Amino acid sequence: MNRVVRHLLFYLGGILLLLPFWILGTFGANVTVEQILFHVMSGLEAVEATDRTLKVSFAQHVLAMPLLFPIAAALLSAIASRLADRRAALFEKMLSASCILLLLAGSGMFAWKLNIAQYIVSRFGRDIFSGIYVDPSRQRFKAPERKKNLVLIYVESLEADLSDLRPGHVDAIQEIEGLPGHQVREFFQAPGTGWSIAGIIASQSGVPLKPFYYNLKEEGNFMGNFDRHGFCPSLVCVSDILSKQGYTQYFLTGPDLKFADMDRFFSSHHYDYPIGRAEWLQRGLDRSLFTSWGEGLQDDTLFDQAYRIIQSERAKKRPFLLSMITIDTHFPDGFPSPRSTPEESHSSFVGAFRYTSRQLAAMVNRLISEGALQDTDIIIMGDHLFMASDEQLRDNFAKERRVYFKMITADNRKPNRDRMTHFDVAPTILDLLGMRRNTNEHFGLGISLFSKISTEEYGKHLQQVMSEEILSPSIVYDRFWDARQQAGM
Repeated sequence: MNRVVRHLLFYLGGILLLLPFWILGTFGANVTVEQILFHVMSGLEAVEATDRTLKVSFAQHVLAMPLLFPIAAALLSAIASRLADRRAALFEKMLSASCILLLLAGSGMFAWKLNIAQYIVSRFGRDIFSGIYVDPSRQRFKAPERKKNLVLIYVESLEADLSDLRPGHVDAIQEIEGLPGHQVREFFQAPGTGWSIAGIIASQSGVPLKPFYYNLKEEGNFMGNFDRHGFCPSLVCVSDILSKQGYTQYFLTGPDLKFADMDRFFSSHHYDYPIGRAEWLQRGLDRSLFTSWGEGLQDDTLFDQAYRIIQSERAKKRPFLLSMITIDTHFPDGFPSPRSTPEESHSSFVGAFRYTSRQLAAMVNRLISEGALQDTDIIIMGDHLFMASDEQLRDNFAKERRVYFKMITADNRKPNRDRMTHFDVAPTILDLLGMRRNTNEHFGLGISLFSKISTEEYGKHLQQVMSEEILSPSIVYDRFWDARQQAGM
């Protein structure tokens, strides 16, 4: 075997061997192939928008460390060249066989750790999505007598179990728990909703996120062409409906909007003001404030800016939607603000949650004290479960984990059930705002919390949407990427 080819195979085998450990250590034990492929297919702009420490870690552990294998092989080959011809030839054959074995071992480790076999099997599963999806574009919505505003706060990795973390049963979100409103305790994380942009899309459209576009005859690639078509242009989202009702719509985040193609999603679905790192800088915020994940704003500054926008929009007496997502509680250990207490900044992700919880509760309580609930509903929810490592799962979390969800309204309106998924958020929002004619009607894969569906019927529905087959190839899902399928409401 040619030595250059052998060295390349050693390097490739090393990458395949180490890559799954880096992925699971960086993104948590429950990372999915869909999540990996989505970020891979998002392009170089999205990569540039990631956290610098993430890129450095990738370079060190995935690109640099595997170089040890070809370097070691080259040193052994140099030593072998000093041996007798027969022994040297045998040694070279052993090295060639070793690179093949390393490549096979690396491939096997990659496939095993990331459940590639299960993923491949799922590509041939039943199309249950097409059978249960209800197209919101065929439904009629109404203008309520009084249009209320909505503040939709996604808290990075917020889940109910954070109020009772082991060991010691620490309540890391005591201030959020102390806010008024109604919390839904059984919020299940369905397939295709387990990372930030997936949780956002699922909660605003009632469908999971799959990074696939199967119309290869026209596009010849995954995910279509964002520049030509936008992000799922024919997918009906809450923001598309609110836009037709005259709502001004904001999305706020600390890091760059290009990460995970957030900019393309929000610009494709009638958000008037998507604001991330670049936009905050244009608005004059000092660069010293950008010290969180991806060199984005810390949560405390983000809450301060959100409060100012909410107050400004309320003063205009016109309806608005303000969606925002925090970032300081990002896996693995959080990104505590420089303004957090020493205890919070030195207690891993627990401290990050405690500080973000305090800052969020302070903003919400301030709004409540100023009478905001008279014209504004507030929803606080996790974008997904915390992407815990195996060690964190063992040491900190209970076996049954649920995403956090709380509604804060003037009338303390209570839902008709205590179980939900991300898919149920969209119809629940529209019912809260009084825009649906029939609360029992499904929306995408979602069923409103105010629906009168029986416990038994919702249980059957929940079983379907929690099945991995919900991510199997679907002719209905493919149409979301086709701008020609777009329909009015």
